[in-house]
Amino acid sequence: MMPEGMELQATGEKTNLLGYACERYDIQQRGETMEIWATDQLPPFQAYLPNQPPGFGPPMIEEHWARLVSAKKLFPLQASLRADNGVERYRFEVQSITPARLTENDYKRFQPPEGYVEIQPRPF
Repeated sequence: MMPEGMELQATGEKTNLLGYACERYDIQQRGETMEIWATDQLPPFQAYLPNQPPGFGPPMIEEHWARLVSAKKLFPLQASLRADNGVERYRFEVQSITPARLTENDYKRFQPPEGYVEIQPRPF
């Protein structure tokens, strides 16, 4: 579930990162701005999401930005979270991209093993 009022806003700025046309998106909340340069020329982003219950207190941008980007079917190549005073406290940056085709064996590596059962954690 997305926090209320947190949305990805296109700024209209464009650039090229690692050979991909990117557009700048911002998320602003409580004196911080997350600047995200993303492209639609790569598959939608899937961030690592630990299987943990949500924390207490108001939602933080760094906990939700990846879902907002993925929902728009974008892939971020660079993201930076800064306070209004300019201090950066979070950074995500893709250093390189090597296109390759997956083989049948590669697909098998991403399948769960026989007998796999997913267990959900107990709620607190």
